[in-house]
Amino acid sequence: MHAYSPLPPKMDAFPDNLVVALPSMACVSVSGDDAKTFLHSQLTIDINKMADATVRRSAHCDFKGKSWSVSLVANGASALYLLAGNTAVDASVEQLKKYAVFSKIEITSETENFDFYLLKGKQTTALLEGNFAALPDSPMAMVESDSGFCITLDYPADTVLLALKKNASPPFAQAVSDAELPLFEETAATALDIASGIPALTSEEQINQYVPQMMNLQALDAIDFNKGCYMGQEVVARTRYLGRNKRAAMIFKLPEACEDIATAKLEKQAGEHWRSGGTILRAAVLGKETWLLAVVNNDTTPEDSFRLSTNPALELIHCDLPYTL
Repeated sequence: MHAYSPLPPKMDAFPDNLVVALPSMACVSVSGDDAKTFLHSQLTIDINKMADATVRRSAHCDFKGKSWSVSLVANGASALYLLAGNTAVDASVEQLKKYAVFSKIEITSETENFDFYLLKGKQTTALLEGNFAALPDSPMAMVESDSGFCITLDYPADTVLLALKKNASPPFAQAVSDAELPLFEETAATALDIASGIPALTSEEQINQYVPQMMNLQALDAIDFNKGCYMGQEVVARTRYLGRNKRAAMIFKLPEACEDIATAKLEKQAGEHWRSGGTILRAAVLGKETWLLAVVNNDTTPEDSFRLSTNPALELIHCDLPYTL
């Protein structure tokens, strides 16, 4: 059992070097002669143009263009890996298997083979020297070894996603402890993701509710608009070229810990009244702050006032996205 460090009170109190355990992370491999062709026909990115050992963000949509999942796609030496939270991965795999019977591929759960971590800072990544000959030298690249694989992420900045095989995980956890580096629970990674504007689908209620552009995936290099046909392509294309998307994901914070965030609703001020202001996509509660990634009208400005239904006395603070929509 991990002995977790207390979560920091605020985002700016996170240390420069840290490790976060990711028990809800899931991974599947897609291998076989038709693996790239098959996934190319399912995802929003051009799999055929992915170089070896590179990683892309992507969405998997239904025919209405609504997303089953938002995942990382890693082009490994022997398979393509899809990585996301377990709810999203399960939803995607159920759909992928319906079409897999027509292709020479194998879809295999890899979740039980790995422990997943988010690493931040050079002191932390230095602990991987015994597991990998080198770390990826650019964002969204991966390195594989007998110990597993690691991915240098684009966002959050200065972070590595680590998939360690079960036999390599205990020595790594011991090295983290010996180095007296903080090991945080998964909420820490969620908070860092939110502050970087990274979307995820983490509950059954969120599956098939959002076109990729509602979650800013076009700004995260997660949609290729000039690739061949895939499920939901027509809707995704119309959303772009006909300007039909009226929503976007934006970052907010509350200057206190909202313990009942799971039941909170987002409200927006309209004159003297407060009305439904959008939907909360992700939330993380720190010691003295609550961070939200919410899908709201894409014409929202910092002058618009938002609050949570459970904390009506405090207005939410708008935070800048680290990328351009």
